[in-house]
Amino acid sequence: MPDTIDALARRIASLERRVSTLERARRAPYPPWRDLPLTGDTAVPDATQPPQIRADPWNMLELSGRIGLSGGRAVDEAVVALLPEGFWPAAHRTVPVASDVARRELHLDIDPKGQVTLRVQDGGSARATWLSLDSVSCRIDGDDEE
Repeated sequence: MPDTIDALARRIASLERRVSTLERARRAPYPPWRDLPLTGDTAVPDATQPPQIRADPWNMLELSGRIGLSGGRAVDEAVVALLPEGFWPAAHRTVPVASDVARRELHLDIDPKGQVTLRVQDGGSARATWLSLDSVSCRIDGDDEE
């Protein structure tokens, strides 16, 4: 019985923290976009759609814009960006991204130190010239503990 009470108390405390965060977020202004620092063989293919990030008041990391891939190849496990401190997720995240690649899915792995790594379905590489970050988002805070 004490284990059940402790588990319920932890869940209630987690919900109270989430409610407090949501109440604070409702009052806070929406943060501005910041440039996403790119690494490796990447570039900004379109100056009107630079890769950008922001952390919203609900602990979500939002991305937008496009990343250009030099050489016309999406290479599995290539580091494409490094998130600035303060934008690092508490846990490893994997998010799908759009691209001009044919018949293979691309994902971005974001680790807790802010390294953004490109993942190509089934490994290897695929012909692609850009990645779209539009509508890509993930949680920054950790998963709720039970």
